[in-house]
Amino acid sequence: MILLYNIFIRIYYFGVYLAAFWNKKAQQWIEGRKALYQNLHQQIPSHQQPIWFHCASVGEFEQALPLIHQCNKKYSQSPILLTFFSPSGYEYAKAKYPDWLIAYLPLDTQKQMSLFIATCKPAMVFVIKYEFWYHMLAELHKKKIPTFLVSGIFRDNQLFFKSYGAFYRKILHFFTHLFVQNESSLHLLQSIQVNHATLAGDTRFDRVVENKNTFFSDHKIENWIDGHKVFMAGSVWDSDIPLLQKIIAGLPADWKIIFAPHEINHFKTHWINEPFITYTTMSDEKARFCIINTMGILSKLYRYADLVYVGGGFGKGIHNILEPAVYAKPILIGPHFHKFDEALNLVSKGCAFSVNPQNVDFVLHHHIFDKNKYQAIEKQLIEYISTNTNLSEKIMVLIDRFLKVS
Repeated sequence: MILLYNIFIRIYYFGVYLAAFWNKKAQQWIEGRKALYQNLHQQIPSHQQPIWFHCASVGEFEQALPLIHQCNKKYSQSPILLTFFSPSGYEYAKAKYPDWLIAYLPLDTQKQMSLFIATCKPAMVFVIKYEFWYHMLAELHKKKIPTFLVSGIFRDNQLFFKSYGAFYRKILHFFTHLFVQNESSLHLLQSIQVNHATLAGDTRFDRVVENKNTFFSDHKIENWIDGHKVFMAGSVWDSDIPLLQKIIAGLPADWKIIFAPHEINHFKTHWINEPFITYTTMSDEKARFCIINTMGILSKLYRYADLVYVGGGFGKGIHNILEPAVYAKPILIGPHFHKFDEALNLVSKGCAFSVNPQNVDFVLHHHIFDKNKYQAIEKQLIEYISTNTNLSEKIMVLIDRFLKVS
């Protein structure tokens, strides 16, 4: 099996190399790894051992931030090393924290991973949510470097739980400990004799609370809102448009409406049958529609909403529902949400509503526009968030059991 894995890794690299001739992300993937070891030698002091966090992309990076902050407090003598598999995660983190030590993960071959780990000499490693690279984890295990999976989530259709999944199950035993999000993940691991796991929740809760508690004020948006109620649709795709049209038709005419497309340059606007403004221009404060055409502020703008729609539910799945939930406002989502525990929980509590063009009018008039029900939703959301916070601190306490650190 290891032979097939190694062949696949090289085929994958060859595919990315070919795609780089026309695809910008593939170009970044190749170029970003060219001076990897030279940069690491220059940036990591020889007398220090960094704490290494590996994230697949942007979402996992946001998930890692509360734990990174905890490590900065507890192990202030150790620099933080961040690695990413995808260019989108790397570019996002570099733009947000230009002074941090950030690198691409090398190709997962035995030679590359051995060299990478020997170069950066990590004191410990955190893998966020997933990213089960065989040679990376095998080398860390071989060198007895404490390695933790954080906010892991497992489903029974994954290869770990198949009769032919012995190779993948072996990877799980390379971790020092696995911190998982939910009980079903814990039970799945126990069913394959992976017992070095603990239910610890999802660190995204800590991240959205951090975000809410960080001072933020956007005078452009505040002046434009000017006391009106606001409907905000975040991370929306073209597939969300038929539902958005129905929602907007059901809103009072004096509500302001904000769209934050997931792909700014590929969101159709011809269906908006009245003048609209963009965030970067704000040319007409009387306009009812505003399109957010910049990155990195969506999670903060949710605080201005009275009703939120989270996009993606008519595609592969909804985007981050916790970002608006922390502001205790009702949330509408599409039908594809069942892979997300937080969405399942919020729907079951009556704080979020799975809607479509056929039922959205009922939801608006029997829940959102009902003052008592609206206030009950706010109360439920506040309670839900508060009972799931401080998870990063709890994880750090648990990690102390596995480390001999004074």
